Amino acid sequence: MRTDNRETLRFRSAESEISQLKRQSQNERKSREEALLILFRLRSAESEINQLKKQLENERKPKEEALLRLEAKNNELTSQLQNERKANEDSHLRHLRDNNPNSVQLSDPNRPTKLSEQFSELYENEWADAFVDLKKLVCDKEEKEMISYLRDFVLEIHSVCCDLSFSKLKTIEEAFVKPSVPSENTKIPTKILQTIKNGIKSMAPNLLENTREIVLAHLEKKYLHDPVARCLHHQHVKRYIDKCTEVCWYMSVQDPQLVMDGSKSPYDKFDSRKHREYTKMGPYEEFVVWPVLYLYKGGPMLSKGVAQGTKKEMTGQQ
Repeated sequence: MRTDNRETLRFRSAESEISQLKRQSQNERKSREEALLILFRLRSAESEINQLKKQLENERKPKEEALLRLEAKNNELTSQLQNERKANEDSHLRHLRDNNPNSVQLSDPNRPTKLSEQFSELYENEWADAFVDLKKLVCDKEEKEMISYLRDFVLEIHSVCCDLSFSKLKTIEEAFVKPSVPSENTKIPTKILQTIKNGIKSMAPNLLENTREIVLAHLEKKYLHDPVARCLHHQHVKRYIDKCTEVCWYMSVQDPQLVMDGSKSPYDKFDSRKHREYTKMGPYEEFVVWPVLYLYKGGPMLSKGVAQGTKKEMTGQQ
């Protein structure tokens, strides 16, 4: 009887062990199936990613090629536009030179078109820095007044430089006139006069520092009793005055001299042919910010000026 019981226990123990092994086997098989499923999904995802990469590459390549073609076309058109602009500018100068033997040569590094570029850069750079300084230094002034200071500075400096250049020309001319002969009856030969003008032009860089001193002294005297006088030697304002003097001095030794116009348009109507907008648009001009530059009096425009637009018709002066 005891033997039967032991056999029964062993049998049940074996059955339990077999059941455990079966469950363990099932679990392992399930884990393998899950692992295979995960592996299958990973491979499917990798395949899908590779397909998307290829699709993206195929779509991107034509776009990149189209972009390169557009950039090349843009560069071509930009280069063509620059060449046409330079040709037009040089044509203006050739026309002036052909009709005026005293005109500037195209090889001149300070020829009018180059000075026009410097004049525009002066407004974009030194003018902007000086304006910020004035806002800090002359707090009791309105923005319009500070702008008028900077505009009047460049116009005044241009006038002083032109007077200095003309004075030097007259001084040298008089040296060729005999004291016994009245100057009004004496005419210097054209070739000699041209040589004198070329000489002044070639000496212009050497005379620049002296011109700066004269200009600064003139401004100090002119604005002696004005609050802006204390700003003339301030960093950015002084740099603006120096740059104005440099550009205006080289303008003044051109033959003929370059001309500025800081006046408003007739009847205060905004003239987009000669002015760009400052910060506001409108059919009328409130005030001029930056002068127009011309090749010579009555000549072609080299660069537009800047003016503040307004919707209200102005009746007073700027």
